[in-house]
Amino acid sequence: MKNNLLLKLSIGLGLLTIIRIIVAASVPLSPDEAYYWVWSRHLDFSFYDHPPMIGLWIKAGCLLWGNTELGVRFLGSLAAFIGSFFIFFAVKDFNNHQSDSDQKALIAVLLLNATLTVGVGAIIMTPDTPLLFFVCTLLWGCGRLFYTKSVQWWWFIGASAGLALLSKYTAILLIMALGLWCLISQEGRSYLKKKELWGGAVLASAIFSPVIFWNSQHQWISLLKQGGRTTDWNPSRALQFLSELLGGQIGLSTPIIFICFCIGIVSLTKTIWHKKFSSCALLLWLMIIVPICVFIQHAVGDRVQANWVGLLYPVLVVIAGLYVTQWLKTAIIIGFSVISLVYIQVLFAILPLPAKKNILLKQLGGWQTFAQSVNSAVPSDRVIISDNYGLASELRFYLPKRQIIVVGDRWKYFNLPVGYTMKGYYIRKQNNKESSFLSVDENGYFAPTYNPLGYPPRGKIERQQYDQIAQIYELYNVDLNPRLATIGESKQLPN
Repeated sequence: MKNNLLLKLSIGLGLLTIIRIIVAASVPLSPDEAYYWVWSRHLDFSFYDHPPMIGLWIKAGCLLWGNTELGVRFLGSLAAFIGSFFIFFAVKDFNNHQSDSDQKALIAVLLLNATLTVGVGAIIMTPDTPLLFFVCTLLWGCGRLFYTKSVQWWWFIGASAGLALLSKYTAILLIMALGLWCLISQEGRSYLKKKELWGGAVLASAIFSPVIFWNSQHQWISLLKQGGRTTDWNPSRALQFLSELLGGQIGLSTPIIFICFCIGIVSLTKTIWHKKFSSCALLLWLMIIVPICVFIQHAVGDRVQANWVGLLYPVLVVIAGLYVTQWLKTAIIIGFSVISLVYIQVLFAILPLPAKKNILLKQLGGWQTFAQSVNSAVPSDRVIISDNYGLASELRFYLPKRQIIVVGDRWKYFNLPVGYTMKGYYIRKQNNKESSFLSVDENGYFAPTYNPLGYPPRGKIERQQYDQIAQIYELYNVDLNPRLATIGESKQLPN
């Protein structure tokens, strides 16, 4: 029975993975994906926005499939496949391999793959993609620890925690929950006396240490950029931010799966409240409550991006698999139906959505043809300049033979060649319906010109797909301020 179920699950997930790979290979990169691809072309110990794991994954994928959409996204599709099995076996361990463990494990896997977070994350590469994978391995390591009682699993838990942190800083929330469990549970306190736990902690720290080193050499910019958000305080908009947070999770999990998640949290909380819980149940509860408290606290001061909560989804499906018995079939069917619709819309745009509300169009539409239009509009002997990291990265990806210069404060933290070329064509999004002059004083990027109004527009280029305009851009023939190269805020994107 067990082997038959695993075989069926493997075949089902394998077919799903093939579909995801086809979609991933067929859709243009989003601006953020192109930006992370730039990271992979010039790897470093860490980066301005995130730790380096996303760059490493993209590098590995491109070594297999070249600098293509599939190369950038391949490991995301593969990780969703492999991570599903880590969840399957984690649930069995958390359920102590009771007779219904296979069924509960299967439900957890199906729920995970039926969420938009994983369904979209398997075809779009972001830092959340490796993060979710290593959360899955972390849960499996914890399950193994509970079931086998072997302290050697602390080494695996430490490695998973370090790799999760190397993917995205929010992994610290689950590590905090694990640390709290070690302090307040009897089983956890018993492990504090074991060298394996501390060895795992040292291993996690060693894996994450390159990020600390990089930050120490760059004014702690990445840690301050991400960690500084916790100090925001804007209670007058707390209700709006909390509503957005709730709505985002209903959307990313799909509505019925969200209900299942809520039922699971409530059921587990009741178990904790009545003190009828096991040590592993307490850990699962803390892995949800600690991050939720942090997200709610942050929502009092600023917007919580919906994808930040994604690291909880592997934990939530484990809880749902163990504690939820209602709505499951409906949730899974609706979840996969929504994902299928998203895939079809991405590929064929069958729903006539208004351009202003079409997120897929805004992020993914028409980048290849747009890049060729830019290539034709800019003389071959002139460089292309942009201060928008996503736009510049898209042009770098789809115009590999052109020289692309990026300007802006963030680029001084990148170990890229300095862009000494001062003359070129600057491209930006059109802010008004009519083309406008480019002010010399705008961001301090440009050298003075004879025209008091600034640089005149040299044309506009539309990015569109299926006759829908995603964005209009303006071109300007400019001279850059030489100061940018001196202070490292003008860089050349690697070919």
